[in-house]
Amino acid sequence: MQYKIEQIGAEFSDKAINGLESRFNKYAEQGYKFHSVFQVQKTGCLGIGAPSVTYLAVYVKE
Repeated sequence: MQYKIEQIGAEFSDKAINGLESRFNKYAEQGYKFHSVFQVQKTGCLGIGAPSVTYLAVYVKE
């Protein structure tokens, strides 16, 4: 099994949702299936600064 993980952000406009849909379709054409999305907290640059929240999408290919 092979995994692909992609940062997809935390805020979505209509244009961003269409872009995400296109990426999902592109990965499906490459044999990947969508698996899940989860939230992570990223640290600031060099570990300083305010952390930010983002989401990661996970795809799998058997």
